[in-house]
Amino acid sequence: MSEAEKKGSPWPWILVPVAAISLFFVLRQCRQNLPPHEQATPEAAVPATPATPADAVPPPVEPEAPPPAAGPPAQ
Repeated sequence: MSEAEKKGSPWPWILVPVAAISLFFVLRQCRQNLPPHEQATPEAAVPATPATPADAVPPPVEPEAPPPAAGPPAQ
């Protein structure tokens, strides 16, 4: 009276661990190929800083005043 249990595909149980292990070794290989930190040029690592704080932030732009209303005054 109970239904037979459906059997799933075995492929996900095989492919997921294989993909995880291969991704581990690929990322490990990429990390081993990185150059050491001391070889990086200091000019490329540090962005240029402005000479004075005034040069760092542009002055704020003030909005123009709206033109006066040309209609009749409210009573």
